[in-house]
Amino acid sequence: MRDTIDYVALPDLSEIDFSCPAAIRRLVKERQEHMFGAPDDGYIDEYMDAVENLFNGDYPEYQAMDTAYHDITHTLQATLCLAELMHRRQEDNASPSIEANDFRRALVAVLFHDIGFLKKAGDLDGSGAKYTHLHEGRSCDFARRFLEGRGWSDDDIQFVEHLISSTGPRVNLVELTFRSDIERLLGQAVCTADYIGQISDPRYPDRLEPLFNEFAESYRYQGIPRDEWPFASYEALLRGTPAFWDTFVQHKLNEECGGIWRHFRNPVTGENPYLASIERNLAVIRERIAALD
Repeated sequence: MRDTIDYVALPDLSEIDFSCPAAIRRLVKERQEHMFGAPDDGYIDEYMDAVENLFNGDYPEYQAMDTAYHDITHTLQATLCLAELMHRRQEDNASPSIEANDFRRALVAVLFHDIGFLKKAGDLDGSGAKYTHLHEGRSCDFARRFLEGRGWSDDDIQFVEHLISSTGPRVNLVELTFRSDIERLLGQAVCTADYIGQISDPRYPDRLEPLFNEFAESYRYQGIPRDEWPFASYEALLRGTPAFWDTFVQHKLNEECGGIWRHFRNPVTGENPYLASIERNLAVIRERIAALD
């Protein structure tokens, strides 16, 4: 049986302020140190600072992030979710094991996975939501330029690009070409963190309307006729969310991502805090659907 002293429990998700980057840094650093036996040497601060500054509009080439759903809180949710998944997986002695540099590259990928929603300084039409259908590729392009400027090797940049590409909803991870088992594993982990991080958000039921508004802006930008929109209204998105979880996301997590989200299960109590939060959210969503009928 595990020594409970060694278990670094995640606070209840409802108690975490995902709008506070400092709070998420502390939790990510705690998990990194527990995994690799040494405190962060400034790497986590460096790249979390960079992403926070980008979202805030502190880079002259880019405007502040103006998407209502894909905001800094979503990126921080996915980032902590990835760190917790890697931490829990190591606690379970899963193989292949990951090294500190693997974790670092995956962390950069999850931090940059939605940076493609940023608009350049002269882009004055609408919000970054118009790039919903393009944002993974834009995120890869941005990451390459940014990391080249920091002296990263092409091999490491490709690693990050492949992990970002793994988050695309139209991508089948089984069909993606990864260069190593570790790269595939971390692609699965970043994809898992992207989905689990947002759907477990205690505010998720309330965030579906902003999500629909982002979709609608992208549909209009693409010139898709209203009667051909995948989701014709917020109500349609709300009604479709339980099936989205039951079919699309479950398949993505269990088949394409190898079911690695099972490592969220607490080895002491058997509880899965992320799944528990998702189930609460789905219960709220089903109540709201019932109220419409």
